[in-house]
Amino acid sequence: MKISIPKYLFRFAIVIAGYLLSVSAGFSMQDRSCILSGAVKGETGNPLFRAVVQIEAISRTEIADSSGSFCFPNLASGRYKITVSHLGYKQFQKEVNLDVRQPLVLSIELVKDSQQLSEVVVAGKSATQEMREQAIKSAVISTREVFNQPATLTELMNRSAGVRIRQAGGLGSAPDISVGGFQGRSIRYFKDGIPLDYLRDGYNISSVPVNSLERVEIFKGVLPVSLGADALGGAVNLVTRKTYRPELNVAYEIASFNTHRLSLNGFYTDAEKKWIFGADAFYNHSDNNYKANVKVTDPVTKNQKMQNVSLFHNAFTSYYAEAFAGVVNRNWADELRFTLSGFVLNREQQHPALMTDPYGAVTGRQASVIPSVRYKKSFMNDKFLIDQFAVVNTVTINRTDTLHGQYDWLGNFTPNPSRTGESRQAALSDLRFRNVISRTNFIYNVNALNKLEFNYVYTSSRRSGSDPYGTKFAGTDIDVLSIPALYNKQVFAAGLETKLFSEKLTNNMMGKFYRFSSRGIEAWAARPVDQNEEVSQSGQYWGFAEAVKYQLTDHSFARVSAEAANRLPEQEELFGDGAWVVPNFNLKPERSLNFNLGYYLSKPSRYTLEVNGFYRRTRDMVLMVPTQPPYAQYMNMENVKGYGLEADLSVHFLQYFTAGGNFTWQSLRLFGLESSQDVWKNGARLRNTPYFFANASLNGKFTGLFSKTDRIQVYALYNFIREFYLETIPERVEPKSFLGLTGSADIQSDLIIPSQHLLSAGFNYQPTDRYSIGFEIKNITNTSLYDYFRIQNAGRSLHLKLSYTLKQKKTTL
Repeated sequence: MKISIPKYLFRFAIVIAGYLLSVSAGFSMQDRSCILSGAVKGETGNPLFRAVVQIEAISRTEIADSSGSFCFPNLASGRYKITVSHLGYKQFQKEVNLDVRQPLVLSIELVKDSQQLSEVVVAGKSATQEMREQAIKSAVISTREVFNQPATLTELMNRSAGVRIRQAGGLGSAPDISVGGFQGRSIRYFKDGIPLDYLRDGYNISSVPVNSLERVEIFKGVLPVSLGADALGGAVNLVTRKTYRPELNVAYEIASFNTHRLSLNGFYTDAEKKWIFGADAFYNHSDNNYKANVKVTDPVTKNQKMQNVSLFHNAFTSYYAEAFAGVVNRNWADELRFTLSGFVLNREQQHPALMTDPYGAVTGRQASVIPSVRYKKSFMNDKFLIDQFAVVNTVTINRTDTLHGQYDWLGNFTPNPSRTGESRQAALSDLRFRNVISRTNFIYNVNALNKLEFNYVYTSSRRSGSDPYGTKFAGTDIDVLSIPALYNKQVFAAGLETKLFSEKLTNNMMGKFYRFSSRGIEAWAARPVDQNEEVSQSGQYWGFAEAVKYQLTDHSFARVSAEAANRLPEQEELFGDGAWVVPNFNLKPERSLNFNLGYYLSKPSRYTLEVNGFYRRTRDMVLMVPTQPPYAQYMNMENVKGYGLEADLSVHFLQYFTAGGNFTWQSLRLFGLESSQDVWKNGARLRNTPYFFANASLNGKFTGLFSKTDRIQVYALYNFIREFYLETIPERVEPKSFLGLTGSADIQSDLIIPSQHLLSAGFNYQPTDRYSIGFEIKNITNTSLYDYFRIQNAGRSLHLKLSYTLKQKKTTL
């Protein structure tokens, strides 16, 4: 097959090459030839910025840069004793023999020191803390802090300021995220920096156990170059657990509604750390048979009334497993890892996009086997780094709806031979999504103060399938789904990070170029479809961003960012999900102008305060909306502009306790609607979107209560969501109170998603480092909770989690 390279790619490469050469030339005078160099890292592999590396005999000192790297030029051959130190870590010493003809590169790992001096904990910055303090705004959730709690990832994310996760049901239901005024597919998902599209629902925030992750990075506004995505104003990066010695962790959770969650994580490396092997797996199941208030039809009078019934066809089961093997610390590779993953999930469908009709036999299934490879290598004494990832896989999605009859909300079945399918469109679909993703990342550390980065992501998806009950081309027996639908996307990104004024000012300047094409036929409409109705689209766009951080004091900084961005339609928005979200190949890209401003203040072991504001102006926003029942569809709905404020405070007191709280208020409103039937919407709030929500927490940690080694943690959590609206409502009927924080809208109650209060509490007991037991009561008051499209969520539930960890003991250097 002949491969042609488009002219735009040559032009882009020339621009980037010229840019890199000019910057490199500008800083070449600062480049040095290292006789002794290396990198200083913590136990989890996090680079230790500002680690002090000394050669006392000749009074030479170097300070490690942001990647932990250091360099000693112009050394004579001989034997030297080096000393490495960093706040919060034990001092490291080593004797080395140097030969100027063969430069020496060291990899140094420091061990944490938990000493306390004058009530101030001496601690080095972890990778999590450094992420929080970078110029690009991000909320970082360290899952290690809740490792043993029976908490879901969506719950953890909902505790963060500016973040709201909504799910249309219980465990396993599709999540929708809102970050800083953006929502849905405007927020991209990643796993270790790789776009997650190829895993569909097999690996997402609603099913991944916290034990599998090191942390979750939630970016607000500008995205790092390394992610290389066309997100408008946010992204979620799931960072998997990293360990550098053999370890095994098993966790099992049992909960109400016949819920079971099991996870296993294992890692092994040889004594010389040349080979790595590992496995991650998890299992989820829940009947999700909680009670919900629905409109039940009386069989005699045919009148409808609200009734609290148990959901009877709402179960979810998923399996995910991955095994990897590779080599590390070689001359030709820092890491070469081969991974084979697979998942299967089965979902019972209780109702369509809204809780209007009950289903008792509709099911969905997804499955895939996923081989992937990742290669990392640093050159020139860690000045130049390359990270390459590639994956090819096929996801199969099935939907079955062939029942001759209908169920009611009480689980009673009424046969009807003349009716096929419980929904309005019977289905026995078999869809296949073939995915190809390649991600290439280059980093060039010009010197300790300047870093260049380039990222390229290529995504391709091809959908084909069949459905004997589906749409046929007019006058034929040809299944419309048998004609492939295609989607291709390329994202180029380049950036320069510069540190000035004694490293107090950090500036990130970024440029992006996007290109996409799609082709397909919308095969869901109940009408004849002609073979010439294929819709094709293509386009190319530019994006630019700037993020600046200024260190005001040792414990405070301010940051600001601005971005002109384009967001291309995602494959699920174009193709649908093979169940209830139907295709729309006419989608246009979203365009947005975004500004963010924030302030951060932290006093170690005392308190942390962060305040952020944002402004958004978006055109052609893509939203999922109900369409011909029982389906929903992504559409370019409205132009949206607005602003918001979020604040987060955490306070440590009485040695054992931490209290925290945050709130988010946002005003996102429609504008620029000119048609006579829509002009009334101008100034109205964006529908189905919360505009005020808040969290509060109290956490206590104690040690040595029952034995010298035990630890116990108790906590209470509170979440509040102000009422919001299922459909667009006129601005004049909104609550007239200050910022709309009290009162209720003057509309029919069915359109109001009411204010909600969620209270949960729990404890975790850890007698040793190996064992732990966690217990939590969620929704203690058993209040009615509603979410995306006013879907009701579970009431009170009890959760018990057991964990076991086996680690290789650390060796003393």
